[in-house]
Amino acid sequence: MGIFAALAQTFQVTEFDIMFIFIIFFVTLVMYYFWTLHTLYEIAFGAIVGLGIYILLSVLLLGNGPMGTTGGLFPFPFAVLIISIAVYAVFALAVVFPIHGGLVIAETTHQGIYVLQYLFVGMFLMFSAASVLFYMIEQTYIFQVGTIFVWFRDSWYYQNVIHTSAVFAYIISHKDTIIPLGILLMLYKLLLSNIVSAVVLSIWYNLSHIGFYRKAEDTAYRVEFHEVGGVAGHWADPHSVTAVGAPSHAANVHH
Repeated sequence: MGIFAALAQTFQVTEFDIMFIFIIFFVTLVMYYFWTLHTLYEIAFGAIVGLGIYILLSVLLLGNGPMGTTGGLFPFPFAVLIISIAVYAVFALAVVFPIHGGLVIAETTHQGIYVLQYLFVGMFLMFSAASVLFYMIEQTYIFQVGTIFVWFRDSWYYQNVIHTSAVFAYIISHKDTIIPLGILLMLYKLLLSNIVSAVVLSIWYNLSHIGFYRKAEDTAYRVEFHEVGGVAGHWADPHSVTAVGAPSHAANVHH
C-alpha cells in the first residue's frame, strides 16, 4: 500500500483514485485473456439496453419534472417494485446478452490496433460501469426503493473514502456527459464505423497509389511512358493500353 500512498501524494489525489486506476487497468488485462473484443462490445450493448429500460421505466412510473411526466401509471407501491427490479437490468443484461446475443460488429485484423482498441474499450467500459453505479446510488428517488444501492450509500467506506475521492467528484460532475458518450460510441460502432473505415481505407489506398507507375503485382490496367514508343520509325498510338503481364510490341522496340 506504500506505493499507492506515494503516488497519491505525488498526484495530489486519494489512495482510492490510484487504486481505481490500477484496478480498471488490471481487470482489462485479465479480460483480454478470457474475452474477445467482440464480447466486450456485447457486454456494453447489453448494459446500455438495461440502462435504457431502467431510465424509461423510472420516467414513466415515478415521474420526471423536466420531462413533464408525473408518473401515476401504476399505484406507487407497484411502480416502486417494478423500478426495484429494473435497477438490476443494467448489470443482468450485461451478463445475459453476451451469452445469448449475436451482435454483428466488424473487428480489426491488425494485432497492434486490436490491442490498443481492446485497452480503450475495456477501460472505458469499467469506467462507465463505475459511473452508472455512482449515478444510481446518488439518485434521490432511488432511495425510496429497497435495493442493494441503499446499503452502498450508507456504508462507511462509501461515505468516507469514495465520497472524498477525485474520481467520484469527476464522475458526479460529468455523469451527464460520460453515460451519453458511452451510448453514442456504441451507436457509432454499430451504425457508422464500417462506413467511416471504408472511406478512410479507400482514401488511403488511392493516395498511396497516385502516379503513373504501379506495383508490378498490381493487376489493374495502366499506361506507362516507356511502353509508348516508335514502331519502325512511326509513333505508336498514345491511347493504347497495355495490361500487366501482356506482351507489348512498343516495349520491345530497340533503339
